[in-house]
Amino acid sequence: MSVASVTVSLGFLSDFKHIYYENQKMKKNQDTVGLPEAGKPTIYERIKEGLAVASQLVIASPLKLPPKVVAVAKYLALALGVLEAVEGAAKDGREGDEE
Repeated sequence: MSVASVTVSLGFLSDFKHIYYENQKMKKNQDTVGLPEAGKPTIYERIKEGLAVASQLVIASPLKLPPKVVAVAKYLALALGVLEAVEGAAKDGREGDEE
């Protein structure tokens, strides 16, 4: 075996090793993309909670706010309540299907 062929084969091994480690990094990143960690709220849940708190604050505010603002807050609270009920029913339906 000549020196040139050994150098070429070592170069191939280092390229292969680099590709292997890059694939391992990508697999690690793909694993964390799945379901959110337990106890950590998703962006959707944080937005939904923020909207609920804001609408409750406007509705319960002791200040005299424009009627349109209060009406929008009431409709928002109603929509969030319906959304929560639908999500709860869908979750219960999935749990019932598993049994």
